[in-house]
Amino acid sequence: MDKDCYVDVKGDLVEAQFMGVYQYSKVVDDSPMVGGHPGGVIAYPIALVRLCGKLKEVDPSKITFKR
Repeated sequence: MDKDCYVDVKGDLVEAQFMGVYQYSKVVDDSPMVGGHPGGVIAYPIALVRLCGKLKEVDPSKITFKR
């Protein structure tokens, strides 16, 4: 995709290069506590941007695209 965008970093908009969106996923083990949760999977979208020469994972809601 490689589009120019801005990323909200602590209230400031910083110019970045948008690389794409993917789904973060992590398996959660059963709780060892009696009556605890049965475990499962946590999954949510993450945006990948090139910011200050590094690849960063950011919340997609923190991205604003240039017009």
